[in-house]
Amino acid sequence: MDLQKVKTTKLPFPLYGWAGLLFLLVFWYINWWGEGLRTHWAFFPLWTGYILLVDALAVRFGRPSIVLNIRILFKYFLLSIPVWWIFEFINDHVYYWQYIGSESFAELERNFWKTLCFSTVIPAVFVTVNLFWSVPWFNRHHIRVGAGRTPAGRGAFFVAGWLMLAFTLIFPEYGMAFLWISLFFMIDPVNYWFGNRSILRETAEGDWRTVIVFFAAALSCGFFWEMWNIHSWPKWIYTFPFLNGLKVFEMPLAGYLGYLPFGLELFALVALFNVPVPGREGFS
Repeated sequence: MDLQKVKTTKLPFPLYGWAGLLFLLVFWYINWWGEGLRTHWAFFPLWTGYILLVDALAVRFGRPSIVLNIRILFKYFLLSIPVWWIFEFINDHVYYWQYIGSESFAELERNFWKTLCFSTVIPAVFVTVNLFWSVPWFNRHHIRVGAGRTPAGRGAFFVAGWLMLAFTLIFPEYGMAFLWISLFFMIDPVNYWFGNRSILRETAEGDWRTVIVFFAAALSCGFFWEMWNIHSWPKWIYTFPFLNGLKVFEMPLAGYLGYLPFGLELFALVALFNVPVPGREGFS
């Protein structure tokens, strides 16, 4: 399959998509209605089902497959591990979320299961991005404002990212929002300077389509992360400063805004390693 071109005709629904649907339904049931400790091993096949199903839908609507490109898929799984551990290490200092039920495991065992679960984050978001690119609305220009056009502007992005991360670590009660945008501000200018794919390179030309599709994909995955978490065990809970009022599942409503820039951070971190990212015309 040619990964450089978007197919405009609908294709048959791949067989692995039905396997993905079966996995998703079976392990959704186990996560919600099973008994005892279960999510540590059921989370990975649940999200594997999601990845297979969403990728099959993308292929059905004319997109190139991520699942069938084993090298790219493997890199997504592999990169996802250190990427989410970065957030875990930051959270060790700010305590925005914690895992209840995980105290049942020894530290080495707990870290193994967490690592396995973390490996699904980037594949899940990126297959969703790939599917959303098949929607005509995401391919239209909705914003034409330039951002990051000048070297000074890109330098300001880079400095601001470091300042936001420092603020989060020093004043965690006020820095929650910065956690989910600081890494993007730090890394995307570096991608621009290294000649990697960069959001700033696109927004400098007034093209915000990649921003919008990654916003939507990360928020969509965020909804499913939080929904499937609500009856899981072990599960995560949040301790947001000032924002623990109205909740949707375990997540305070305002916290869902963090998923928007989180998608951009995943884009920047993957592009930093020069791994192809799903775009309008395939992978680049």
